[in-house]
Amino acid sequence: MLSYSLGGLPVQISAGSYCNLKEEGKEYDSFLDQNHSGKYIQAKIQIDFKLSRQYDAEKAAKNKIYSQHQINLYAAANGGLELQYLKDGKADILWHLAVDSEFSIFEFFLSPHDEKKNDCYRLAFNRFFLQHTFINHHGLIIHAAGGSIHGKGMVFPAVSGTGKSTLSHLLLPFPENQLYSEERIIMRRMNDGWQLWGTPWKGTGVIARNESAPLSALVFLSQASQTKISELAPSAALRRLLETVSIPWYSQEWTDKGLAVCESLLLDIPAFELAFRPDQTAVQAVADLAALLP
Repeated sequence: MLSYSLGGLPVQISAGSYCNLKEEGKEYDSFLDQNHSGKYIQAKIQIDFKLSRQYDAEKAAKNKIYSQHQINLYAAANGGLELQYLKDGKADILWHLAVDSEFSIFEFFLSPHDEKKNDCYRLAFNRFFLQHTFINHHGLIIHAAGGSIHGKGMVFPAVSGTGKSTLSHLLLPFPENQLYSEERIIMRRMNDGWQLWGTPWKGTGVIARNESAPLSALVFLSQASQTKISELAPSAALRRLLETVSIPWYSQEWTDKGLAVCESLLLDIPAFELAFRPDQTAVQAVADLAALLP
């Protein structure tokens, strides 16, 4: 059994001998082995890997939510979800996942004939399902860089190609800037305010630190010929946030839950736009903003 923390939630992964966690988890070793001092609540994510059980696909099909490529997603009788991953779109099930209604217990049933059945970490770190978990714990997974910048917790959301990695590489050489990720950040509202965490999902800079900091600001990125920071109204910030946040849009119920967390975030945390030129003017602008944040 492997225990670690993700976004302030204790996680346990258990598997049989057919699922070699130690050997297959090299991609995530640097993240999982780090000591962390994040804040926790008494909740956990439990992920179990087992060999296939008998599965009534015909019964599940009556509650189908959608199909896409090799994936079939169903509503489960317990209020959770069930998912099939099919072999090349055929009827053979390579693995089947059952999730409880709280998105706390994930049971993966693996086919003994699946050549990739040992790739347990990739299944365990599936962002599609974990987005539900963090929404249930008043949190979000966001496509962003982030960390402690001059002692202030800052998150830089951006769609691909708008400067997230570029800004990260500009900030990294300075010891007062500690980036936890340049690909995905988790943000959650705790009892004493919002907190941000690094994640194991790596970008081009391979930054994945299992650390956290109090969240002070959201700084949305755009490219420009001149560097400038301006404050965003909550309505403008929401439009930018929805471009980068993970919300289960397939379900009206989950969409409403996710939007409620977004609204709470933007009511509590100031949002800015950094239109920047990729040089030291961007580094200075971020430092100036950090100095103004409480």
